Formats: sequence, C-alpha cells, structure tokens
Amino acid sequence: MFKEDNIIENLPSHNMEGEYVVLMETNGKECESWYYFIKKEGNEEALEDIARQLNMIESNHIVDELSVFDIDLVHTVSAKTAKEMTKLELNSYMFHRKFDGKLKKIDMGLKKKNKNDRKIFKVFDVLGYGQIEDYIDDEDLDSEDLISNSQNSSSEEESNSNSNSNSNSSSDESSDNTIDKKKIKSSIPPSLLNSNSNSNSNSNSNNNSNNSNNNSNSSNNKKNKSSK
Repeated sequence: MFKEDNIIENLPSHNMEGEYVVLMETNGKECESWYYFIKKEGNEEALEDIARQLNMIESNHIVDELSVFDIDLVHTVSAKTAKEMTKLELNSYMFHRKFDGKLKKIDMGLKKKNKNDRKIFKVFDVLGYGQIEDYIDDEDLDSEDLISNSQNSSSEEESNSNSNSNSNSSSDESSDNTIDKKKIKSSIPPSLLNSNSNSNSNSNSNNNSNNSNNNSNSSNNKKNKSSK
C-alpha cells in the first residue's frame, strides 16, 4: 500500500462532521481506482472549478498508463463513511484518502484547442498518483495507517535475502544432481565389465572358429570338384 511515512508532521483534526465530495482517480498502470474524500463545506468553489475543468474532456478514457479523473458534486458521503473507506484494504498500491482541510484552486492548464488526449495528459500531470495532496491539507491519517521507512527497508532486505537463499539452494541442488548423474554414468560394476569382456572374447572366439570351419569346408569342396 502507498501510505508510508515516519511521522505525522501536523496532527490531523479527524473531523467527523459534514459531507464529503468524492474525487476518483482510475489508473491504467496499476489497474486501480483511488477515492479522495474532500470536505465539502468551505471548498465548494474549488470543487466546482475541478468539475468544470474535468468536463472539458469529451471522452474520458485511459491513455497508456495514465490516470483519468471523475468527480461527483451531487452525491456526497458522510464523514464517517469517508473515514471507513480509508480503512479498506482492497488496493495494492494506494488506499483511499480523506482530507479535512482547505482546498486551493487548481489550474490544470486545459484549453479548448487541446486535443482530448492532451487534456487527459495535462490533468494527470497535475493530479496523477495522489497529487491532490499538494492542494489540500489536513489529511485524516492515524498512526497505524503509516508504514515506517525502516520497516519497509527491513521487509525488502528480508525478501532479497530469501530470494538469494532460494537461488543458492537451487544452484546447490542443480550441482548435486549433476554429480549424481556423473556417478551413475561411471559406476558400472567390475563384475559386469568382466562379464561383458568374457562375453565379447567368447563371441570373437566362436566367430573365428566358424570362419575356420567355413574355410575348411570350402577347401574340401574344391578338392572334390578337382578329383571329378
């Protein structure tokens, strides 16, 4: 998950009153949607400005590995629901997030002459991967939501150690298998070797004897023909 930090610099207000607007980011690379719950009271104008700019995009579709954004100003959720949604462990990259602070006006630099995909890219460049945090403060985070850098590094080191161990183990097993095969190929019992040798010797002797008999018969046949 994406929540990672060592400390919470400014203690959050943990506001549990009022209504919250949902800004949704859907990312093509991670194949996930992330909800940003933004307090409506006091942020109406900035939220409407976001909606106005997003509405300039005629066909809101995912381009390559970028994100697309949607905002719903009509249907809001309670602070309790917003908080509960941040606890869901459904995504692998980033949690849903709740913001209780003041939202600044955001200029995404969209122009009517811009092509549709160009507008999508501009919005992603400003808001992609949770950059809404740059325009609003007071994110509602609990200490248990955070993963310290030391824990993350320790986890990565352990993973790398296990990977190396498995690799070495596989290498050793492969080496052992090679040695065993060599042993199998060279471990012919001496008795079998002698047996084969004697068998070959007898075979050669029999062949020589047969050849000799054949030659003798051939010679006798010639003599008989001559006497006739």
